[in-house]
Amino acid sequence: MTSLHGPSTDSDLYCGAPALSVRSLLSRDPAGGIDELFHGRRAFMSYNTRVAIHAGVQMLGLRPGDEVLAPAYNCGSEIDPLTALDLKVNLYSVGPDLAADPDRIEPLISNKTRAIYVTHYFGELQPHMGALRQLCDRYNLRLIEDCALSLLSGRSPVEGRHGDIAVFCFHKFIPSPQGGVLVVNATDLHLYDPFRVKVPLAVLFKSVARTAAISILRPARFDRTMRKRRLARATGPKKQAGQGSLSDIPSHYYFDPKLAGCGLDRLTARAVRSVSVEDVIAARRRNWLVLASCIDGVQGATPVLPQIADTTCPQNFPVYVQDRDEVARRLQAHGIAATPWWAGYNRNLDWSGQREAIALKESILGLPVHQLLTPDHQRHIARTLQEVLWIVSSEHGS
Repeated sequence: MTSLHGPSTDSDLYCGAPALSVRSLLSRDPAGGIDELFHGRRAFMSYNTRVAIHAGVQMLGLRPGDEVLAPAYNCGSEIDPLTALDLKVNLYSVGPDLAADPDRIEPLISNKTRAIYVTHYFGELQPHMGALRQLCDRYNLRLIEDCALSLLSGRSPVEGRHGDIAVFCFHKFIPSPQGGVLVVNATDLHLYDPFRVKVPLAVLFKSVARTAAISILRPARFDRTMRKRRLARATGPKKQAGQGSLSDIPSHYYFDPKLAGCGLDRLTARAVRSVSVEDVIAARRRNWLVLASCIDGVQGATPVLPQIADTTCPQNFPVYVQDRDEVARRLQAHGIAATPWWAGYNRNLDWSGQREAIALKESILGLPVHQLLTPDHQRHIARTLQEVLWIVSSEHGS
C-alpha cells in the first residue's frame, strides 16, 4: 500500500470542529451573524433544539395520545421531546436515498394521526416538501420541519418554510455551547414567546466550563480522553431499546424537563451574532467537494450523498463503511473527529421492522467539513480513512 503522509499524533492535527475560544468570543463585534437570517420571520431563540421542539409541539396544540409520524432514521434526541409529552410516535421508513416519501407515509396515517415530522439530513433539503405539505393539508395534519442539519442550506438560508413549525440548531454549524430556534409559519396559531425561562445556573456553568476547558486544553490529553468517552458512549455496551437488544443513545440525548421553556443563553447569543454566514457556507462547501474528490474511488467507502445541490451547506460528509464503529475509533485515534453517526436507539421507540433505518444507523460515518478546516486537512482525512479501511479490512480477512 502506498505510504500515507500526514500528521502522526493528535497534537499535530485535530480534524474536527475547532473549539470555541471564550476570550475571543467575548471580545468580538456582535454586529451581523446568523440571527439576522431570521429577520422578518416569527422566530424564537431557545436553549437548544430539543427545547424548541418541545415548545413547538405544545404550540401546535398536540395532546397526550395524539400520533406523530416520524422518520425511522433519526438520532433519537429529536424524538424524545415528543414522547416526553406523551405523544404516540409511529415511525415511517426512510430508504438509502434518505427521502421522506409521501407514498410511504400516507398509508400510515390513521384517525389518531395529528402531525408528520420531517428531517433534512446532512444539510441536503428533502426533495418532496411540497407534496408533504399537500399531504398534511389533505388530512388536516400539522407538519413539523426539522432543519437542525440544514441551518444554512437553501436559496435563502434558514429555509424551513413548508412546516407549520420549523426548528434549527446552531452548534452543529458554529462553535457555540448550545442554541436552537423555533420558527412558526402557521398563521392560525396563537403566537407567544415560549422561551421566557432563564437557563439554570448549574446547567449553564457546566456547559461554559466544559467549552472553556476544551478550548484551553485542546489538543492535550484531556481532549483525547473526552473524544474517547464520547465514542464509548455512542458504541458502548448493548442495552434494551424498544424491541430487541439495541444500543441505547447517550443519557444526555434525552429531553431534560428542567430545560423546558429555557431561552438562549448570552454566550451562545454572542457566538450566533459573530459569524460570517457567507464564509461558513463557502468553506463548508469547499471542504465537502475536496473530500468528495479525494474519497472517490477509495475502496470500502461509499458517499451517502454522491453530490450536493448548489444551495446545500453540508453539516458533515457522510459515508457508508463496514465495521463503522471500529473505523471511527481508529480515525479518532489519529485526531480526526469522525462520528459513528446517530449510533444508538431511543429506548422509547418501537424499532421492530425498521431494517432500513437500522442499516443506516449502523453503517454511516460522519467526516468533518468544519469551516476552520483547510483543503489540506480534508486530503489528510481522506488519506487516513483509506489507510484505516485497508487495515480494518486486512484484519478481518476481507
